[in-house]
Amino acid sequence: MNAAAIVWAVFAVALSVGLVVIVRTRWLQSRTLEKCVALSAGLHAALALICGFVGGSSPRSVGLLDEGPMTMVLAVSEVGPDESATDAIGAGDTARDASPDLPPPLVPLPPSADAPVSPPEDHVPLLATAGDEQAAEVEPPPSTVAAAIDGVGEEPVEATPRPHAIPAVYADRGAGRRAAAAQERGGSEATERAVGAALRWLVESQEADGRWHAARHGAGIERTAEGRERRGVGGRTDHGVTGLALLALLGAGNTHRDGPHAEAVARGLRFLQGRQRPDGSLAGEAEFFAALYCHGMATIAVSECFALTGDQALAATVERAVAHTLALQHPHTGGWRYAAGDRGDTSQCGWQVMVLATARQAGLRGFEVAEARARLFLQSVSSGTAGGLAAYRPGERPSMAMTAEALYCRLVLGATATDAATTEALTMIAASPPTRSTANAYAWYYATLAAFHAGGPQWDRWNALLHEALLPMQQADGSWDPDPVWGGHGGRVYSTALSAMTLEVYYRHQPIHLRGQRLAANPAETVAP
Repeated sequence: MNAAAIVWAVFAVALSVGLVVIVRTRWLQSRTLEKCVALSAGLHAALALICGFVGGSSPRSVGLLDEGPMTMVLAVSEVGPDESATDAIGAGDTARDASPDLPPPLVPLPPSADAPVSPPEDHVPLLATAGDEQAAEVEPPPSTVAAAIDGVGEEPVEATPRPHAIPAVYADRGAGRRAAAAQERGGSEATERAVGAALRWLVESQEADGRWHAARHGAGIERTAEGRERRGVGGRTDHGVTGLALLALLGAGNTHRDGPHAEAVARGLRFLQGRQRPDGSLAGEAEFFAALYCHGMATIAVSECFALTGDQALAATVERAVAHTLALQHPHTGGWRYAAGDRGDTSQCGWQVMVLATARQAGLRGFEVAEARARLFLQSVSSGTAGGLAAYRPGERPSMAMTAEALYCRLVLGATATDAATTEALTMIAASPPTRSTANAYAWYYATLAAFHAGGPQWDRWNALLHEALLPMQQADGSWDPDPVWGGHGGRVYSTALSAMTLEVYYRHQPIHLRGQRLAANPAETVAP
């Protein structure tokens, strides 16, 4: 064995051992950017030393001059004033056929993020109606949401939309049922006033192009939350906070067709749909750590509006977005994290499970395998005597926020309020009640969802404490200050939208524990976003 082979073998072994140590010790879990830069610099330095050792410091090409005649072949195609650019391209192709040594033709650039996208040729539609053999082959109209709303497009838009059956889980959002549902399930006039003020602030804070600008409202401020650094992530999360703001508006009965804030919803939908990527992502320009969060939040909003209105101008956007979520799920662990191939974390899993649940309400099908994988992932992060506690990732300590999010996911995926794991999770949630000194919009949102949909005396206790803590924290303009945990990442729009959605819980979705056997016969109605 020569020296070069020995050096490469030693380097490969050292690199493998180093990677194993880094993974097992979770060394990259904090200060990720600096450590990745250090690793990259060290790796390139090691490679340079090895190449210098193997190849020498003076490669044979150094100092040599090209000698002998050089030949250049130049193909010129003249385009006259009456010839089009297409004719010029054709002339270039003819010259290339005659001279096979010429370089390949230029390939057109891919469409920009703002350009309308079309499904790939091998795209399999997810949207299908049971009993309709042609549903999977029906293409949505070419008009965008803007055309559907403004009445401008290739096809005339009907002045009166066709009647659409609103899914049962959203039925209590209507103006005639919202106040009664709130009063019956723990809301009050005070919570409704708070929601109304929050929605007015959100509408007033919307940009002219339809987005909610995250950075202009305090997003992107770095805070080390729960021991995890994200390097200022959040400053470019416009698509995510736009999705949350739309969900808050939708939760109170607004759509782009109905409600006092219909125009704000319409502008938000136009912004999201017009900037969907060719791969279906709705993440916009979000940073790596925030991209899938933003995609999930935006997808849930567009899907929910589609479910509420049946507007076919949203169908293709929803299909592509949901397909993107499915493509990023890990095929073995069942989790989602930041990119395809990541093993997953509970926080990302929650948003993507809600994507699938909302898509079901919108009429999409074919999620059985993905949902089974999601159950497998939730099991992998579970602990406790009954498996009701949950951690951020497998092997880590459980937390209240992740336990609440995992419980809501399990309820959405078929668990019941009487399961031992549900009881264990609710006990942990009750041990961390909402107080003004422990403000955490993210944890309170999921804990409220879990407690509400599980029902029982624990919900009454949690709800009473929530009112005492959350209502006095609302500012005079209707917004909520960013909380000290994740609020700095998402900013005021994030905190306000999540707080409003928390106080809309009484009617946003019918309680899972009350649906019972009446809805069990229809799998599409056993889950809620």
